[in-house]
Amino acid sequence: MIKKTALAIVATALLNTLPMAQAQQADFPQGPVRVIVPYGAGGSADILARAISDKLTQLWGQTVIVENKPGGIGTIGIMSVVKSKADGYTLVSVPVSDLAVNPHLYKKRSFDVLKDLDPVSQVGSVPNVLITNPALGLQSPADLIKLARQTGQTLTYSSPGVGSQAHLAAEVFARKHGLTLNHIPYNSVSAAITDVAGGHVDLMFAQLPSALGFIQGKTVTLLGIAAQQRSPLLPDTPTLTESTGETYGDFISWSGLMAPAGTPIAIREKIARDLKHVMDNTDLNRVLASSGTVGIGSTPQQLDAAIREDYERYGRIIADLKLALD
Repeated sequence: MIKKTALAIVATALLNTLPMAQAQQADFPQGPVRVIVPYGAGGSADILARAISDKLTQLWGQTVIVENKPGGIGTIGIMSVVKSKADGYTLVSVPVSDLAVNPHLYKKRSFDVLKDLDPVSQVGSVPNVLITNPALGLQSPADLIKLARQTGQTLTYSSPGVGSQAHLAAEVFARKHGLTLNHIPYNSVSAAITDVAGGHVDLMFAQLPSALGFIQGKTVTLLGIAAQQRSPLLPDTPTLTESTGETYGDFISWSGLMAPAGTPIAIREKIARDLKHVMDNTDLNRVLASSGTVGIGSTPQQLDAAIREDYERYGRIIADLKLALD
């Protein structure tokens, strides 16, 4: 009797929480929703946050406000969300670097992304592309590898900083082919690409939206896509794997919406479903695609799996390169 009574109590408790969860889901949101971007305006996380905020504002009839809180390599903005009420009204739009790369580089950070934030939805992704200065006269990754192997030849590559995806992608590529490349880190993506176009640096792995204008203007030469799939915007450009036969792993920069730990799953799933709805039923995907961005709109569970997969993968790469920034 005791066991049956205990089971009955548990069952009753579960049934009683179901209407509450359904109510949370149906009623959300009843006021403005803030999306914090832990970097300045213009980055992929910012662009995606602003794109979805307009559509969700229209769908919900509630204002979705995007706030930029740069500083501390994303720490200031992310911490403001970690400390916020876990009710779905404060979210953070973060790139994969904050979720899967920086935790291995900055081990003294005051938060743990796997414990202090809950996944909501993977919003969109952009591939990194391999670009070179046109004066080198290269037409393929094979040309680049041949040139870099020449005696006395040390090519330079730029990136927006040590530990960035651009840095890691270049090092993985170099190690796959036994190349020695000289890293020139910059303080911004635009400066790093501009110096490739200007001939001050030989090559770079750059996010497609940032490099697109240079590619279209023919001020840089596009050699390949650093991902397992070709870009829908550049369907005739092969991936590096297609060109070389080597596997490098996806160097895709994606952004995800995260919430403070403890945010009810019913609310997070509601946001994810609504985000997927605007991805599929408005012009949002078309607008994103025009800049080389692929809209996603995943479930919280899918985002969680993506974080953990990339967390492990980048952890191995960073350990192999013996990188540490604190």
